[in-house]
Amino acid sequence: MTFSSPDMPVRERCLREATRLFADRGVAGTSIQAVADAVGVRKPSVLYHFASKDVLRVAVIDAMLERWKEVIPRALADAAGGKPRFEAIMGAVLDFFEDAPHRARLLVRECLDQPDEMRDRLAHHLRPWMGLVTEAIALGQREGRVHEDLDPEAYLNEIVVLASSHYAMTTVSHAVAPDRSDHQRDRDWERRCRNELVRIAQTSLFRPRPRPA
Repeated sequence: MTFSSPDMPVRERCLREATRLFADRGVAGTSIQAVADAVGVRKPSVLYHFASKDVLRVAVIDAMLERWKEVIPRALADAAGGKPRFEAIMGAVLDFFEDAPHRARLLVRECLDQPDEMRDRLAHHLRPWMGLVTEAIALGQREGRVHEDLDPEAYLNEIVVLASSHYAMTTVSHAVAPDRSDHQRDRDWERRCRNELVRIAQTSLFRPRPRPA
């Protein structure tokens, strides 16, 4: 089954299908031929764009992380500040995974299978925008909106880990969902879990507003 449009360039289709297959089967369990079959082209067509499976794997990871570098700064620029900015950033991170949950599964797989390489890649791709977000958090602390004892870098690190793990485990987490009798209830459960994830992130970040006298 293909998840990419036939109108999409072959290279982009290869990246999209490889992301899904690597996430579902692992890199070791996915052949170049399997990617070619998913795209609907011959194996040499894939190798024309990616000389080997490892070249394809690296390209998939880089393309995924480059997308984050586009999404997060845009969310920062579009949001005014405080909770609107938090909601924009959190929404951008969650939407990134929710639109394609296999991204989260692949990210977790690669972090477990290639920890040294992924540490370097994550630092290269994510550190610039994470610096922007931690600066925004530090500003919130100075303005009294954010918990003063919060560690901005560690907080953001844990939120990214929590969000990626949340979507990587989506199919398994449905096992504890109440009354899983139809698709709509599954969607309701996903919505509830996402809302709770946002609530946890938000309440651990912002100081509670003083109650009116």
